[in-house]
Amino acid sequence: MEPTAFELTLEQQFEMRRMQDEVKGLSHEQALNLLVQASRLLMLKDNIIRNLVSNTPIQSLS
Repeated sequence: MEPTAFELTLEQQFEMRRMQDEVKGLSHEQALNLLVQASRLLMLKDNIIRNLVSNTPIQSLS
């Protein structure tokens, strides 16, 4: 795997900056709710990837 695989793309960096600017106006409660929602989405993404990997047939390399 390439070393850059663990870095954000330019588009992702831009989106991260946009999100940082946007959350500055949130209340503490709104920020906590957003954090919980983001955590849930990351867990769902992990489940989807795990399911795809376990259900993908592995073909022989020979």
